[in-house]
Amino acid sequence: MQDEERYMTLKVQFKKRNSVRTSQLKHQDCSVMLHWYKILLGISGTVNAILVLTLVTLILLGMCPSEWLKYQEKCYWFSNEMKSWSDSHGYCLRRKSHLLIIQDQLEMAFIQKAVKQSNYVWIGLNFTFQKRTWTWVDGSPLDSNIFLIKGPAKENSCATIKENRIYSETCSSVFKWICQY
Repeated sequence: MQDEERYMTLKVQFKKRNSVRTSQLKHQDCSVMLHWYKILLGISGTVNAILVLTLVTLILLGMCPSEWLKYQEKCYWFSNEMKSWSDSHGYCLRRKSHLLIIQDQLEMAFIQKAVKQSNYVWIGLNFTFQKRTWTWVDGSPLDSNIFLIKGPAKENSCATIKENRIYSETCSSVFKWICQY
């Protein structure tokens, strides 16, 4: 009987020790697993943030709003009504854009295909009397090696395009216009 009691006592003590060890192991396993879950959660959160930012960037940089036409890295909007140069310029600014700035002959050819008409259209170029030069709405000067302007360069002169040429017109005249951003 004593042997049985001793055996039972040893068995209970062994179970208690194993139970404590198992509990400690489970606690350690849980903390290790919790640590890895935190790391994986952080990684997946970072990956998701990168994917969302990439998607937003592609949408903002790669697409034009409806009714706007994309060419190379720019978006263009062609008016159907007629306004003065300053009213046209203001219209574009209110839409977070500006009147057309033509960079080169390729862009001019694209614009001519898109306009498909022989009417004059305002662009973002005007004669600044103080500087006595043709200046784009972004402040850069006209490169006369790329474009020549037909007509007088005088105060209150703004530029239009018709076919493949740029013309000087009185800024108060009313024409259609092109916005870009």
